[in-house]
Amino acid sequence: MLGPRGIDFVRHAIAKAHGAGSPRDTFAYASSRWGARSVAAELAKAAVAGGGSGSGEWGAELATAGAEFLDFTRPLTILGRLQGLRYVPARTQFVAQTGGATAYWRRAGRAAPLSAGAFDLDSMETLGLAAMMVFPNELLADSSAEAERLVLSDMGKADVELSDVSFIDPASAGVNGQMPAAVTHGAPTIASTGDVADDLEAAIGAFGGDLSTASWVLHPRLAVQMGLRAGGRGVAADLGARGGLLAGLPAITSESCDYSSDGGTIALIDAAGICMLDQGIEVKRSRAAAVEMSNTPTGDTTTPTAATTLVPLFQSESTALLMTRRINWKVAKPGAVVCIVNARYPAP
Repeated sequence: MLGPRGIDFVRHAIAKAHGAGSPRDTFAYASSRWGARSVAAELAKAAVAGGGSGSGEWGAELATAGAEFLDFTRPLTILGRLQGLRYVPARTQFVAQTGGATAYWRRAGRAAPLSAGAFDLDSMETLGLAAMMVFPNELLADSSAEAERLVLSDMGKADVELSDVSFIDPASAGVNGQMPAAVTHGAPTIASTGDVADDLEAAIGAFGGDLSTASWVLHPRLAVQMGLRAGGRGVAADLGARGGLLAGLPAITSESCDYSSDGGTIALIDAAGICMLDQGIEVKRSRAAAVEMSNTPTGDTTTPTAATTLVPLFQSESTALLMTRRINWKVAKPGAVVCIVNARYPAP
């Protein structure tokens, strides 16, 4: 019986956790639990020839399992629901538009006026979004489908929450060489008037992107407010907590969007104006390391610093799984993002 999408990747991680670093032991565990021909077992086989992601190559299963895990998480993320993102390779120059071209009418037989566009060459480095989780060995050894889904849920939730907040939070300025700035950081802003139609009209007027590839992104509670208060005017008639249409454009809702009692932020984003780098995910495991049990770890190898709150995994009979997603993004077109700020539409 087939499991949910992404479960093969989780089984691969569980098998690695029990394999003690040995491909043979990993294969033996996966074979005994899910069968010798399962994807998890195939991933653990020792390679003889060089691997690859093509059909019949020994690395194909890994590519499929990783892709399935991303298929599980992508629909849950803002990035996965934006249509038309411009994917680019790492450390390869691409053209970013810094100014628009101008078109002119001309008479028949006359020379066309020259239009000077403005472009820059740019590139993106691969950055790592990492999540480390420590599981009791008893949970990873549990053969129930519920245990596997729990691991899948935890790994997926970690990916979704961090990528969404980092992508959409206007306060996220990024850290050079570590994390990208949010696409909303430094974007033009429109102060909300309290009238939905007026706010949307002002945002569209300030928008420099292409509306055919644009989407609104906002908090679910703000979407409910807009649907209830402005549905009668048509602009938000098809908008609710799970998104829908707003002024005829797709609306994506996310709990990661800015929202408080003072209002929230509504972002209008041209996906085609966002360059995206996504090299997939990898998972590593350890059962013998000492892990710094903190979400603000102090351990540092570049500037040697001793870690605190260390817990030995062997002594606590636990396993650490480290999931890393290689990802980056950048706004590559002026005006591709506009934000309505302090948006609030209470009952009159």
